[in-house]
Amino acid sequence: MIRKNNVQVISFILLMFCLSGCAFHTHMKGIEPSARPLEDKEYEVVEASEGKSSSFHLLWVVPVTVPADYKEAVDRAINDKGGDNLIDVRYYHEQQYWIVGKIDILYVKGK
Repeated sequence: MIRKNNVQVISFILLMFCLSGCAFHTHMKGIEPSARPLEDKEYEVVEASEGKSSSFHLLWVVPVTVPADYKEAVDRAINDKGGDNLIDVRYYHEQQYWIVGKIDILYVKGK
């Protein structure tokens, strides 16, 4: 027979487990040969870079910040390495669900 105290302890542990973290999922949105039109056919590859843009929705519905933007994520990736463009672009969308709301993150990776 389970004691009342044990049920309360187990319930408390399960509640804290559920409330302490977040649930998230990530999926690939697409692949592009370049982020912007290439002006020259010859270019120098500097190195791999990554940029991201995010937004927050309070209580999973009410937008608090501007939506995650592909152009902003690309600009951050290009400026991070001091480049002119991004090639072999892959972009991913991640959603994180927290107690107070939802975070959308758009990741852009390329060279």
